[in-house]
Amino acid sequence: MKVKLLTIGDEILIGQTVDTNSAYIAQKLNGIGLEVEEIISIADRSETIIQALQNSISETDVLITTGGLGPTNDDVTKLALCEFLDTELILDEFVLKELEERFAKQGRELNKLNRNQTLLPKKSIALRNILGTAPGIWTEFQNTIIINLPGVPFEMKNLMKTEVLPRLQQKFNLPFVVHRFLSVSDYPESELAIALEGWENNLPQHLHFAYLPERNKIKLRITGIGKVKSVMEKEIDAEVEKLVPLIGDRLDSTTRDTIEIILGEKLKDLNLSIATAESCTGGNISFLLTSAPGSSEYFKGGIVSYATEVKERVLGVSNELIQKHTVVSSEVAEAMAKGVREHLQTDVGVSTTGVAGPAKGEDGKEVGTIWIGIADKNSVTSVKYFFPYLEREDFIAQVSRLALQNVFKFLNGKI
Repeated sequence: MKVKLLTIGDEILIGQTVDTNSAYIAQKLNGIGLEVEEIISIADRSETIIQALQNSISETDVLITTGGLGPTNDDVTKLALCEFLDTELILDEFVLKELEERFAKQGRELNKLNRNQTLLPKKSIALRNILGTAPGIWTEFQNTIIINLPGVPFEMKNLMKTEVLPRLQQKFNLPFVVHRFLSVSDYPESELAIALEGWENNLPQHLHFAYLPERNKIKLRITGIGKVKSVMEKEIDAEVEKLVPLIGDRLDSTTRDTIEIILGEKLKDLNLSIATAESCTGGNISFLLTSAPGSSEYFKGGIVSYATEVKERVLGVSNELIQKHTVVSSEVAEAMAKGVREHLQTDVGVSTTGVAGPAKGEDGKEVGTIWIGIADKNSVTSVKYFFPYLEREDFIAQVSRLALQNVFKFLNGKI
């Protein structure tokens, strides 16, 4: 099965919008046994879309496009599809009726542009979009299934779940795909590869193994594809049992979960609560923690102490400490972690203080300097990092996840 994704939109090509749709679609397709072979982004021009369809149709079993289905003049995907199929647009009475009813409930009437959304290529069928006005389009042409989806992410995701995936599973006899993830920290990739070399060489040929390095962390993925899901799961479980002792105490998790979920489960297991004191991360650590289901069991709150006076007045960091060591220092990071733990009465406190850029800090510290502090009732520690080449947004995201990773290691006695 050859699957191709085609993202349509000038906003993607000029970097105004990040193409997260393709990543989501590829992940969901992989979950039902379909692997994407190619992803292409093209402009909102009819001739470009038609050319892409012509280039793909003879070598693709499933072609999924996103974007260009809206009501405005720059949305040309549907017209281009019509020209490619050599057909005409016809009214879909069901789509029209449903759209009229939805607008009536909102006290609105369909205008001519909304009504145009109910026109579909004669050779196609509508995929019901309950979250927007543009239905998805399913077309079986020659030996290829062409699926056109809106570019709006929440509309596309719902259509994938409710329409596309069930139809593809019904259409094809697809295998089961089973992934197993392990999370490893503080283990250089080359050294880890040497440690796992013997195990990897003896891995059954129908199982696939991959290293997925991140900063200060490596995810390992074992993948099996087969007709019987339970058999694949047992085989992978057996390999994981062999793998775990080889990694030792640098293994953080045997699930694919994000660090906020992994840490959350650890806090729940230990019946511990946590609070955050954030300066340069601006509340992003709190955002990550609360994005995990059940976070109310362990996350009590956070203080965004961006200004020095907030560090002093709310967190109790002494002015003398700041004057002596500067605000971006291990001493201040540790005082912030202790202060928020005491102020919000939690078991653990985590803090960040650093220079996200683009200019140096008030105390002259270089852009990219960061201290992460962690405290519990018995001890306090801090870790320094330096990321001079990260853009401000990337710096905040990276430091936030590193803070959670360090809390996890702190709870496991690794720092």
